Amino acid sequence: MIDYKNAFETMVRLTAQYLTDNHLKTMVLGLSGGIDSTVTAAICHEVTRLDPEKGFKFIGVSLPCSTNSNEENDSALMAMKGFCDEWWVENLQKEYLLMRATCEQRYASTQLSQGNIKARLRMIYLYNIASVTGGLVMDTDNLTEHNLGFWTIHGDVADFNPIGGLWKHEVYEMCKYLFTEVFTDKDSAAYKALKAAYDITPTDGNGVAAGGDMAQIAPGHTYEEVDDILNSYLQSKDDADKLQQELNRMNAAYGAETVERVLKRHRGSEFKRKRMPLLIERSLYEK
Repeated sequence: MIDYKNAFETMVRLTAQYLTDNHLKTMVLGLSGGIDSTVTAAICHEVTRLDPEKGFKFIGVSLPCSTNSNEENDSALMAMKGFCDEWWVENLQKEYLLMRATCEQRYASTQLSQGNIKARLRMIYLYNIASVTGGLVMDTDNLTEHNLGFWTIHGDVADFNPIGGLWKHEVYEMCKYLFTEVFTDKDSAAYKALKAAYDITPTDGNGVAAGGDMAQIAPGHTYEEVDDILNSYLQSKDDADKLQQELNRMNAAYGAETVERVLKRHRGSEFKRKRMPLLIERSLYEK
Protein backbone atom coordinates (compact mmCIF):
# COMPACT_ATOMS: atom_id res chain seq x y z
CA MET A 1 0.00 0.00 0.00
CA ILE A 2 1.31 3.43 -0.94
CA ASP A 3 1.41 6.42 1.39
CA TYR A 4 1.47 9.07 -1.33
CA LYS A 5 2.76 11.83 0.91
CA ASN A 6 5.72 9.69 1.95
CA ALA A 7 6.22 8.45 -1.62
CA PHE A 8 6.32 11.98 -3.04
CA GLU A 9 8.72 13.22 -0.39
CA THR A 10 10.96 10.17 -0.93
CA MET A 11 11.02 10.73 -4.69
CA VAL A 12 11.97 14.37 -4.22
CA ARG A 13 14.66 13.61 -1.64
CA LEU A 14 16.29 10.75 -3.58
CA THR A 15 16.25 12.67 -6.85
CA ALA A 16 18.03 15.54 -5.13
CA GLN A 17 20.49 13.10 -3.60
CA TYR A 18 21.25 11.57 -6.99
CA LEU A 19 21.97 15.00 -8.44
CA THR A 20 24.24 15.84 -5.51
CA ASP A 21 26.11 12.53 -5.56
CA ASN A 22 26.81 12.83 -9.28
CA HIS A 23 27.65 16.56 -9.29
CA LEU A 24 24.75 17.41 -11.61
CA LYS A 25 23.00 20.77 -11.78
CA THR A 26 20.01 20.43 -14.10
CA MET A 27 17.05 18.14 -14.63
CA VAL A 28 15.86 18.03 -18.25
CA LEU A 29 12.38 16.73 -19.02
CA GLY A 30 10.34 16.34 -22.17
CA LEU A 31 6.77 17.36 -21.35
CA SER A 32 4.14 15.46 -23.31
CA GLY A 33 1.10 16.76 -21.46
CA GLY A 34 0.37 13.29 -20.09
CA ILE A 35 0.08 12.33 -16.46
CA ASP A 36 3.51 10.68 -16.12
CA SER A 37 5.56 13.64 -17.31
CA THR A 38 3.37 16.08 -15.36
CA VAL A 39 3.81 14.19 -12.07
CA THR A 40 7.55 13.94 -12.78
CA ALA A 41 7.59 17.70 -13.40
CA ALA A 42 6.02 18.28 -9.98
CA ILE A 43 8.77 16.16 -8.40
CA CYS A 44 11.51 18.07 -10.24
CA HIS A 45 9.94 21.37 -9.19
CA GLU A 46 10.10 20.35 -5.54
CA VAL A 47 13.71 19.19 -5.92
CA THR A 48 14.69 22.74 -6.87
CA ARG A 49 12.97 24.03 -3.72
CA LEU A 50 14.34 21.40 -1.32
CA ASP A 51 17.72 23.09 -0.88
CA PRO A 52 17.86 26.33 -2.91
CA GLU A 53 21.53 26.85 -2.07
CA LYS A 54 22.47 23.90 -4.29
CA GLY A 55 21.14 25.79 -7.29
CA PHE A 56 19.41 22.91 -9.04
CA LYS A 57 17.60 23.97 -12.22
CA PHE A 58 14.63 22.32 -13.90
CA ILE A 59 14.39 22.70 -17.70
CA GLY A 60 11.23 21.51 -19.43
CA VAL A 61 10.67 21.28 -23.17
CA SER A 62 7.61 20.32 -25.19
CA LEU A 63 8.64 18.59 -28.43
CA PRO A 64 5.45 17.97 -30.40
CA CYS A 65 4.94 16.53 -33.84
CA SER A 66 1.72 16.53 -35.85
CA THR A 67 0.49 13.43 -34.01
CA ASN A 68 0.30 15.31 -30.70
CA SER A 69 -3.20 16.61 -30.06
CA ASN A 70 -4.03 20.20 -29.11
CA GLU A 71 -5.23 18.85 -25.76
CA GLU A 72 -1.84 17.28 -25.10
CA ASN A 73 0.04 20.38 -26.21
CA ASP A 74 -2.10 22.64 -24.01
CA SER A 75 -1.58 20.32 -21.03
CA ALA A 76 2.20 20.30 -21.62
CA LEU A 77 2.21 24.09 -21.73
CA MET A 78 0.39 24.29 -18.39
CA ALA A 79 2.87 21.86 -16.81
CA MET A 80 5.86 23.87 -18.04
CA LYS A 81 4.36 27.12 -16.76
CA GLY A 82 3.49 25.53 -13.43
CA PHE A 83 6.72 23.72 -12.62
CA CYS A 84 9.73 24.62 -14.78
CA ASP A 85 12.48 27.18 -14.15
CA GLU A 86 13.08 27.43 -17.90
CA TRP A 87 10.83 26.09 -20.66
CA TRP A 88 9.96 26.35 -24.33
CA VAL A 89 8.20 24.56 -27.18
CA GLU A 90 10.17 23.13 -30.12
CA ASN A 91 8.12 21.51 -32.87
CA LEU A 92 10.03 18.58 -34.40
CA GLN A 93 7.71 17.79 -37.30
CA LYS A 94 10.18 19.12 -39.90
CA GLU A 95 13.06 17.10 -38.42
CA TYR A 96 10.85 14.01 -38.22
CA LEU A 97 9.85 14.22 -41.88
CA LEU A 98 13.48 14.64 -42.91
CA MET A 99 14.67 11.67 -40.84
CA ARG A 100 11.76 9.52 -42.00
CA ALA A 101 12.55 10.30 -45.65
CA THR A 102 16.22 9.50 -45.04
CA CYS A 103 15.37 6.15 -43.42
CA GLU A 104 12.93 5.23 -46.17
CA GLN A 105 15.62 5.45 -48.85
CA ARG A 106 16.48 1.86 -47.90
CA TYR A 107 13.44 0.35 -46.18
CA ALA A 108 9.81 1.38 -46.00
CA SER A 109 8.82 2.51 -42.54
CA THR A 110 5.90 1.22 -40.49
CA GLN A 111 3.58 3.08 -38.14
CA LEU A 112 5.57 1.68 -35.21
CA SER A 113 8.97 2.60 -36.67
CA GLN A 114 7.71 6.11 -37.43
CA GLY A 115 6.71 6.51 -33.79
CA ASN A 116 10.16 5.32 -32.74
CA ILE A 117 11.81 7.95 -34.97
CA LYS A 118 9.85 10.67 -33.14
CA ALA A 119 10.78 9.32 -29.70
CA ARG A 120 14.46 9.10 -30.61
CA LEU A 121 14.56 12.59 -32.10
CA ARG A 122 13.12 13.95 -28.87
CA MET A 123 15.76 12.16 -26.84
CA ILE A 124 18.58 13.56 -29.03
CA TYR A 125 17.25 17.03 -28.32
CA LEU A 126 16.90 16.47 -24.57
CA TYR A 127 20.31 14.84 -24.14
CA ASN A 128 21.95 17.74 -25.93
CA ILE A 129 20.45 20.12 -23.37
CA ALA A 130 21.59 17.89 -20.51
CA SER A 131 25.09 17.69 -21.97
CA VAL A 132 25.61 21.43 -22.25
CA THR A 133 23.97 22.29 -18.90
CA GLY A 134 25.61 19.66 -16.70
CA GLY A 135 22.44 17.70 -16.10
CA LEU A 136 20.52 14.52 -16.65
CA VAL A 137 17.41 13.59 -18.62
CA MET A 138 14.46 12.53 -16.49
CA ASP A 139 12.67 9.28 -17.30
CA THR A 140 8.88 9.19 -16.90
CA ASP A 141 7.85 5.59 -17.61
CA ASN A 142 5.79 3.84 -14.95
CA LEU A 143 5.78 0.21 -13.84
CA THR A 144 2.87 -0.68 -16.12
CA GLU A 145 4.62 0.73 -19.18
CA HIS A 146 7.84 -1.04 -18.22
CA ASN A 147 6.05 -4.37 -18.04
CA LEU A 148 4.11 -3.88 -21.27
CA GLY A 149 7.00 -2.49 -23.29
CA PHE A 150 5.19 0.79 -23.95
CA TRP A 151 8.42 2.70 -24.51
CA THR A 152 11.15 3.07 -27.13
CA ILE A 153 14.68 1.77 -26.60
CA HIS A 154 17.07 4.74 -26.96
CA GLY A 155 13.98 6.92 -27.15
CA ASP A 156 11.79 7.82 -24.20
CA VAL A 157 13.93 5.88 -21.73
CA ALA A 158 16.31 8.23 -19.97
CA ASP A 159 18.72 8.47 -17.02
CA PHE A 160 16.78 8.59 -13.78
CA ASN A 161 13.18 7.69 -13.04
CA PRO A 162 11.48 8.83 -9.83
CA ILE A 163 8.06 7.28 -10.64
CA GLY A 164 9.27 3.97 -12.08
CA GLY A 165 8.12 2.03 -9.02
CA LEU A 166 4.47 3.09 -9.42
CA TRP A 167 1.88 1.18 -11.40
CA LYS A 168 -0.11 3.38 -13.79
CA HIS A 169 -3.20 3.52 -11.57
CA GLU A 170 -0.92 4.60 -8.72
CA VAL A 171 0.43 7.46 -10.85
CA TYR A 172 -3.16 8.65 -11.08
CA GLU A 173 -3.48 8.42 -7.30
CA MET A 174 -0.22 10.33 -6.89
CA CYS A 175 -1.46 13.03 -9.25
CA LYS A 176 -4.73 13.28 -7.33
CA TYR A 177 -2.83 13.57 -4.06
CA LEU A 178 -0.75 16.39 -5.53
CA PHE A 179 -3.66 18.56 -6.68
CA THR A 180 -5.76 17.89 -3.56
CA GLU A 181 -3.05 18.08 -0.88
CA VAL A 182 0.05 19.88 -2.22
CA PHE A 183 -0.73 22.23 -5.12
CA THR A 184 -4.23 23.17 -3.97
CA ASP A 185 -4.62 26.69 -5.35
CA LYS A 186 -7.15 26.11 -8.14
CA ASP A 187 -6.05 29.29 -9.91
CA SER A 188 -2.39 28.22 -10.05
CA ALA A 189 -0.73 26.80 -13.16
CA ALA A 190 0.49 23.83 -11.11
CA TYR A 191 -3.02 22.83 -10.02
CA LYS A 192 -4.41 23.29 -13.53
CA ALA A 193 -1.59 21.22 -15.04
CA LEU A 194 -2.09 18.32 -12.65
CA LYS A 195 -5.88 18.35 -13.07
CA ALA A 196 -5.59 18.52 -16.87
CA ALA A 197 -3.13 15.61 -16.93
CA TYR A 198 -5.42 13.61 -14.63
CA ASP A 199 -8.38 14.10 -16.97
CA ILE A 200 -6.64 13.71 -20.35
CA THR A 201 -6.98 10.55 -22.46
CA PRO A 202 -3.55 8.86 -22.44
CA THR A 203 -1.81 8.34 -25.80
CA ASP A 204 1.74 7.56 -26.89
CA GLY A 205 1.99 10.94 -28.64
CA ASN A 206 3.52 9.20 -31.64
CA GLY A 207 0.43 8.18 -33.57
CA VAL A 208 1.14 4.46 -33.20
CA ALA A 209 -2.38 3.54 -32.04
CA ALA A 210 -5.58 5.54 -31.74
CA GLY A 211 -7.80 5.65 -28.68
CA GLY A 212 -5.21 5.58 -25.93
CA ASP A 213 -3.14 2.84 -24.34
CA MET A 214 -6.13 0.79 -23.12
CA ALA A 215 -7.54 0.64 -26.64
CA GLN A 216 -4.37 -1.23 -27.61
CA ILE A 217 -4.03 -3.64 -24.77
CA ALA A 218 -7.36 -4.08 -22.95
CA PRO A 219 -10.37 -2.38 -24.57
CA GLY A 220 -13.12 -1.72 -22.05
CA HIS A 221 -10.85 -2.25 -19.05
CA THR A 222 -9.07 0.08 -16.63
CA TYR A 223 -5.44 0.57 -15.71
CA GLU A 224 -6.19 -0.84 -12.27
CA GLU A 225 -7.42 -4.07 -13.84
CA VAL A 226 -4.42 -4.35 -16.17
CA ASP A 227 -2.11 -3.63 -13.24
CA ASP A 228 -3.81 -6.43 -11.28
CA ILE A 229 -3.15 -8.85 -14.15
CA LEU A 230 0.51 -7.88 -14.40
CA ASN A 231 1.20 -7.73 -10.68
CA SER A 232 -0.58 -11.00 -9.97
CA TYR A 233 1.35 -12.73 -12.75
CA LEU A 234 4.70 -11.40 -11.54
CA GLN A 235 3.97 -12.42 -7.95
CA SER A 236 2.91 -15.98 -8.84
CA LYS A 237 4.77 -16.93 -12.04
CA ASP A 238 7.39 -19.01 -10.20
CA ASP A 239 4.75 -21.14 -8.43
CA ALA A 240 2.75 -23.22 -10.94
CA ASP A 241 -0.19 -23.93 -8.61
CA LYS A 242 -0.49 -20.34 -7.44
CA LEU A 243 -0.16 -19.07 -11.00
CA GLN A 244 -3.00 -21.32 -12.17
CA GLN A 245 -5.20 -20.09 -9.32
CA GLU A 246 -4.48 -16.49 -10.27
CA LEU A 247 -5.11 -17.16 -13.96
CA ASN A 248 -8.46 -18.76 -13.11
CA ARG A 249 -9.41 -15.73 -10.99
CA MET A 250 -8.32 -13.20 -13.60
CA ASN A 251 -9.93 -15.07 -16.50
CA ALA A 252 -13.22 -15.05 -14.62
CA ALA A 253 -12.90 -11.38 -13.70
CA TYR A 254 -11.55 -9.88 -16.93
CA GLY A 255 -11.95 -12.51 -19.63
CA ALA A 256 -9.34 -15.00 -20.82
CA GLU A 257 -8.74 -13.10 -24.07
CA THR A 258 -7.86 -9.88 -22.23
CA VAL A 259 -5.61 -11.66 -19.73
CA GLU A 260 -3.73 -13.45 -22.49
CA ARG A 261 -3.36 -10.24 -24.52
CA VAL A 262 -1.81 -8.45 -21.54
CA LEU A 263 0.52 -11.32 -20.66
CA LYS A 264 1.52 -11.85 -24.29
CA ARG A 265 2.50 -8.19 -24.49
CA HIS A 266 4.49 -8.57 -21.26
CA ARG A 267 6.34 -11.68 -22.41
CA GLY A 268 6.96 -10.28 -25.88
CA SER A 269 8.64 -7.15 -24.49
CA GLU A 270 11.00 -8.93 -22.10
CA PHE A 271 14.02 -8.11 -24.27
CA LYS A 272 13.38 -4.40 -23.66
CA ARG A 273 13.74 -4.78 -19.90
CA LYS A 274 17.31 -6.10 -20.00
CA ARG A 275 18.72 -2.58 -19.56
CA MET A 276 16.60 -0.19 -17.57
CA PRO A 277 17.24 3.33 -16.23
CA LEU A 278 17.88 3.98 -12.58
CA LEU A 279 14.60 4.21 -10.74
CA ILE A 280 13.43 4.78 -7.18
CA GLU A 281 12.27 1.38 -5.94
CA ARG A 282 8.77 1.25 -4.44
CA SER A 283 10.15 -0.67 -1.43
CA LEU A 284 11.61 2.62 -0.22
CA TYR A 285 8.18 4.14 0.35
CA GLU A 286 5.71 1.22 0.32
CA LYS A 287 4.21 0.15 3.64
